[in-house]
Amino acid sequence: MPKVEGVYQDAKGGWYFKATLGRDPLTGRRVQVTKRGFKTATAAARARRVVIESGVGAQGTSTLTVNELLDLYLDGIDADGRLSAKTRFDYRNSAESYVRPLLGKRRARDVTPEVVLAWQRALAEGKASRRGKPLSPNTVRLARAPLAGAFKLAVSSRVVSRSPLESTPRPTPKRSVPRHWSPEEARAFLASQEGDRLRPVWAFLLGSGFRIGELVWLRWPNVELRNRVVRVVDFASTLGYDLVSSSGKSREAVRSVDLDDGLVSVLRTQRAQQSAERLKAEVYEETNYVFTKPTGAPYHPQRLSRLLGQLSVEVGLPRLTAHGLRHTSATLMLASGVPPKVAAERLGHADATLFTNLYSHVTPTMQREAADRIGQALFGQ
Repeated sequence: MPKVEGVYQDAKGGWYFKATLGRDPLTGRRVQVTKRGFKTATAAARARRVVIESGVGAQGTSTLTVNELLDLYLDGIDADGRLSAKTRFDYRNSAESYVRPLLGKRRARDVTPEVVLAWQRALAEGKASRRGKPLSPNTVRLARAPLAGAFKLAVSSRVVSRSPLESTPRPTPKRSVPRHWSPEEARAFLASQEGDRLRPVWAFLLGSGFRIGELVWLRWPNVELRNRVVRVVDFASTLGYDLVSSSGKSREAVRSVDLDDGLVSVLRTQRAQQSAERLKAEVYEETNYVFTKPTGAPYHPQRLSRLLGQLSVEVGLPRLTAHGLRHTSATLMLASGVPPKVAAERLGHADATLFTNLYSHVTPTMQREAADRIGQALFGQ
């Protein structure tokens, strides 16, 4: 007796399902569907559920709508738990905001590559945006993700024979220089914040290149001032405004970051400030976080990022978010001669090549410096 109704394991360890879909109106015989080749019982059970709920007895006969297909797909990835909570939240948000309003009532079998292209154009023109704003190519690419996953499920369940997204090109994102400050602007900002209790936050972000979700959950047990190193092991992600723990942006996100004398000084200042605030506060929350409010509670990353944007404008600098400080840190490292691979490792970037492409605006200067150094070594020029 199978653990899940209608789902079985074959002799080779794979999984398959059987489903009965009523009777053929012409022959009167029961229509049975068998589908093999699933790696897990969960995948087979989910595909069986799609077939039964859509009433599909043969390819191309389903009346399943895109909304219903999305429901099945999104419920399935929640049950599997293979995607991170942040990714699942983003998929649901994209489906609600961009897919359902324009495609939700269509039957899945009626969604063609031409329909997908028209949908992408509508998003790019702002016809599906809550504020009527055109969406960037990158946002449209993200909006495709839940739709692509849903149609992949539809193909495996024989609801459609082929996904319409396979032959529909994704929008090409425009290449642009990440927003950042020059060394002079970065120094000017830190000078303008001298004496403010949040100056250590901005200084550490600039000097370390931390993601804001890494900074807000950095704990003192992972800081070794004597050895001048910080271990990055805790990560905060936002689901809307709620903070949840995550495993980081990539495998490279868990890392050790060496500290220079300046960052060591920043952290010593922060620790002394916390000690003073602990003595002063009537109620203090012991959290072990490095960067905290006067009450000891951790900061929310979105609050810090908004505050930075306000402060930067107030002091007459280009508006930056916390991610902009990360871009500034990367640019400063590359402009100072730090090899791209080393800079990528320090920042916990997953791909050194993509990192180099992202900061290609710094490369010409590095190439000139490399040429000068080679010339000096060979010819004494």
